[in-house]
Amino acid sequence: MSLSILARGQRLRERLLAEAADLRITGFQSPAEDEKEEGLSLDRLTGLGAPHIWGVRVLDGSLEGFGVFQGDRLIVNRAASHADDRLVVVDLGGEGYRVRLVVKDMFGGRWLRAAETHIHDIQLDGDEPIEIWGVVTWVVSHVAP
Repeated sequence: MSLSILARGQRLRERLLAEAADLRITGFQSPAEDEKEEGLSLDRLTGLGAPHIWGVRVLDGSLEGFGVFQGDRLIVNRAASHADDRLVVVDLGGEGYRVRLVVKDMFGGRWLRAAETHIHDIQLDGDEPIEIWGVVTWVVSHVAP
């Protein structure tokens, strides 16, 4: 499975904030502003722009078993601590970064399950340490051309 970790856009954000600091709103507020609804902000909703939130693009179809398709974006929280029953991005050494589902067995052991059934589960809390790079908190699908 191939992933592409996207830039956080921090330079653009800093540039916009610096320019916005010089803006001054003057005059009276329009009465129409009392009923104005805030627009839906994907950045605010997902936390994009925070240093621990990263965007990851899915480059192939290997996650279709999880309902994640080529071209989808994963919003990954690198500071999240709870990973049970969640999709995670893990560093599997020579295989690189992969997305796996953390599942628990009947004895409380935690396993990493791949979307493709022919790939064997890997014990997360086994003898060999596995780094969880981040927890997937959102899947953003491209639905319009």
